[in-house]
Amino acid sequence: MCRDKVMTESTESKSLLTELTWQELAAHNTSQDLWVAIRGKVYDLTSYQQRHPGGPRLLQLGAGRDVTHLFEAYHPLKVIDSNILDKFQVGVLTTHEYPTYPAMSPFHRTLKSRVSSFLEAKKTDAQYSHWPTQTLRVLALVGMIIGFYCLSSLGPLFLPPALANSTTLTIFFAALAGSARALIGVHTMHDSSHGCWGNMPFLWTLCGVISNDVLNGTSFYGWLHQHVLGHHQYCNTMGADPDIRPFPFRMSSDQEWAWYHRFQHIWGPMVYSLLSYSHRMEDFVFISSEKWDSIRLAPMSNETKAHFWGGKVLWAFWQLVLPLCLGVSWGHMLLAHITAEMVGSWYLGISFQVNHIAEDVEFQKANQGEDWAMMQARTTQDYGHGSPLTFLLTGGLNYQVVHHLLPGVSQLHYMDLQPIVKKTCEEFGVPYNHRPTFMNALGSHLRHLRSMGVPPKKAN
Repeated sequence: MCRDKVMTESTESKSLLTELTWQELAAHNTSQDLWVAIRGKVYDLTSYQQRHPGGPRLLQLGAGRDVTHLFEAYHPLKVIDSNILDKFQVGVLTTHEYPTYPAMSPFHRTLKSRVSSFLEAKKTDAQYSHWPTQTLRVLALVGMIIGFYCLSSLGPLFLPPALANSTTLTIFFAALAGSARALIGVHTMHDSSHGCWGNMPFLWTLCGVISNDVLNGTSFYGWLHQHVLGHHQYCNTMGADPDIRPFPFRMSSDQEWAWYHRFQHIWGPMVYSLLSYSHRMEDFVFISSEKWDSIRLAPMSNETKAHFWGGKVLWAFWQLVLPLCLGVSWGHMLLAHITAEMVGSWYLGISFQVNHIAEDVEFQKANQGEDWAMMQARTTQDYGHGSPLTFLLTGGLNYQVVHHLLPGVSQLHYMDLQPIVKKTCEEFGVPYNHRPTFMNALGSHLRHLRSMGVPPKKAN
């Protein structure tokens, strides 16, 4: 490890600080040796993690990384502007693993200040810790999943033969089962991954593991790497955002064109139906390669390994084994299972894609000169404002601009906060991308795929 010393002036005295490259910082990535970098300063938070208001798990996820943009996105200004971390500083970061953004702009600071004032006036917290509401949401979603699963996968056990043997009815109930599993993903799991499903950190992990690992068979730990460490820090940035991949789609003009892109606006939406199968395969690639695309794997504790492997076993049991053990035929089980998987996958895939892969939505390049918040607004799109049904069916993801600018705020606040976000964007000249309805957003997405599928003109 590099041990060059530099002199820095603290508020009280001078102290020697170590210069570190990002590779050297990456070596301090365990709960017993937890270092992070924020705005070029390296902090040893090993002794602080148990006192962290967001719990130790989120700090451990960021161990050995530059977490500048996560720190500034999830914390209020009074914490960002304080000297609470000064006593933990042990070094300075000299190189960077991923693109960096300038210091927080007046736009970002003004928005955070206005949102904090709004929440204080309502006498509520960002995580919406109203437990009757949160509990009712979860019970309703789990009830839908169990009910539609029983009607589809286990229907032959209790439905009249005329109904149990109906292929049409089985597909209908299975489609609803898959949609219900998608709904718990965009509601409970998504808020849990951002630490805003109530204000109890242990519930974030519990709800995330149950809704993702057990009910959907995909790793919550992998999702945290892909979504929180990757997508939200580097939205629509080629080579950094795991959601922007060179295969099989051409999403940006910076990507190479291939013959199979020509009709991607036609076959693309069909590929979304394979999302869950793809994610489960990527889970195994993730733990074997220790990377989710370009995002390094944080060391897995025994508890995390239990969540990963236990979730896979439990999901396979209730989805595939239990119906057979109870006497359901192979054919019926596979019909119900595959239908639910494909419908749920398409539901999630199309909901995510229309938010980021669309006309007027930008793709980032390194060092564009704008801060993180301004780039989040440029790379996201809202739709269906004011529609309770759209909000319910998307888990608030139709307020994607709001979500990306305020990732630590519960989706249950989005409808109230949207006017504040829009007004602040207008004041600072920041684009606010919005489509009136989901169908408008879907059309924008398909037109973008079609335009990216056209062979680029060769330069003379």
